[in-house]
Amino acid sequence: MTPGLAAVDLLEAAWHSHTLLDGLPAALQPASIEAAYALQSALVERLGGHAGWKVGAADAQSEPGCSMLPRVCVLADGARIEASRFGFRGLEVEVGFEFGEDLPADPAACTFDRIIAAVAVVRPTMEIVASRYSQWRTRSPAEQLADLGSHGVLVVGAPVAGIHPADIDSTTLEAVLSCNGTEVARRRGANTAGDVRRLLAWLGPHAAMRGRPIRAGDIVTTGSCSGLIEGSAGERYAGTPGALGTVNLTLI
Repeated sequence: MTPGLAAVDLLEAAWHSHTLLDGLPAALQPASIEAAYALQSALVERLGGHAGWKVGAADAQSEPGCSMLPRVCVLADGARIEASRFGFRGLEVEVGFEFGEDLPADPAACTFDRIIAAVAVVRPTMEIVASRYSQWRTRSPAEQLADLGSHGVLVVGAPVAGIHPADIDSTTLEAVLSCNGTEVARRRGANTAGDVRRLLAWLGPHAAMRGRPIRAGDIVTTGSCSGLIEGSAGERYAGTPGALGTVNLTLI
């Protein structure tokens, strides 16, 4: 068995059993970001294919990073989610873009204008950040990418009418996260990537280069606008990214 397959086996088993790994054994750790993306792609295929992407960046100058979103982990507004599936449940309010057209398979053809034109609607999203590693913050960036960028679940709210994706300014957007009707976080311009539109401009060619160009129906979520708040079982959460609607989930 190749090291790559062995790493995917470990991550897949942890995903299904809801148990946590200390990390990938040294011999199985991806040696590069490219190797991490290869492990990520293989893991998503094991989980039944993808229905979109998450993308973000550490700051306004850094190269973004991304993960495909397993189809089974993209849920509708109001989802009830078992908290016991995850060791850590970090909630983030985000801005999602649903595509209405396939993007080209040629990375060079995935220009910013072409990407924006292919977006059908903007939706509020809330991600549960969750890892298959017990000490996920201490793992290398490559290990975290292999583990789907510490993705647990994405809940997708209703489309927002009258909003053109090119006009969204995440640098001034104010996001609010509430628990049982009580506000627990309010942040303005808090997305670390700066302008989330640059994330779309990067992801289009990247996805095409990986042989998985963005398709009609895919949802792309673009990183936290609220900061990260740990969620608890038995609580109802609502996320509002500015004027872009509200998305809801309950941890049971």
